[in-house]
Amino acid sequence: MKSFICQMFYKQRAAFEQSYASRGREYPLPEDVFLQSDIFYDEKHVPAHRLDVYRPKGRDGEILPVIVNVHGGGLLIGNKEFNRPFCASLCEAGYLIFSIEYRLIPDCLFYDQLADLHLALDFIRDHLTEYGGDISHIYACGDSGGACLLTYGIAMQRSTALAQAAGVTPSDLPVRALGLVSGMFYTNRLDQIGLFLPRYLYGRHYKKSAFAPYVSPEHPDIVTSLPPSLLITSDNDNLQSYTLNFEKALRRHQMPHKLINYPKNPRLTHAFSAFYPELPESREVIHHLIHFFEHTGKDCKGGYVS
Repeated sequence: MKSFICQMFYKQRAAFEQSYASRGREYPLPEDVFLQSDIFYDEKHVPAHRLDVYRPKGRDGEILPVIVNVHGGGLLIGNKEFNRPFCASLCEAGYLIFSIEYRLIPDCLFYDQLADLHLALDFIRDHLTEYGGDISHIYACGDSGGACLLTYGIAMQRSTALAQAAGVTPSDLPVRALGLVSGMFYTNRLDQIGLFLPRYLYGRHYKKSAFAPYVSPEHPDIVTSLPPSLLITSDNDNLQSYTLNFEKALRRHQMPHKLINYPKNPRLTHAFSAFYPELPESREVIHHLIHFFEHTGKDCKGGYVS
């Protein structure tokens, strides 16, 4: 059974890569953005341990605020190249962007993906000066599975218990705020995700592991360890309930956050701002993220924007 499900995961990955092979031609890199791609963030040159750096042209010598982007794909598929239009739009707003790759399920476990994230954050910390990044203004955003990875990864910077349960040494790169788009926050509900994915994320006997209490993202150690967070979803997002429920958890604990929930519109599907960057609403999402980062923590406790 495991072999069958693994093969299903690999087929999904292959189908995804084939479907979006022409994406680079559909969305060429803007002329005002300079891109350095496929930089290894570890010394072993593991293929999945690469990142891209975006910098606005004509800003040489300037120290810029930083956004770290983590691509989505349910932790099973996806790549940093898919998020290139999204990252380029953030860059055009005057930000230095680091877009990271990480290993995918079932080639590893969720804990390994968290370790990849922190390895990349350590690289960014160590090389921030040479890329012209501002250590006092670092933010991060992710969509779908990337939002889930960021939620856990950034929370463990402030929660020793969470980090120890995952067996991960967190980076000390200071992330001031998060943008979480169509987050795949819940992984063990009785739905299509929860029925198949948990054992491949956390291990076959994860319910007996030290990490078991943290499979729910609503655990207080996670929720109360997050910086100000902007949550974005829509009525046509198939994981909308995940974002709405996670927002309730943030509100219960009075954590600074803001929720943007787009009304019913067949174009505004799951993580639409990453999939369809040409939509006016996708450009609006970029604006919301930048505005939130520039006004971190101000007037966003329990906030709701429709």
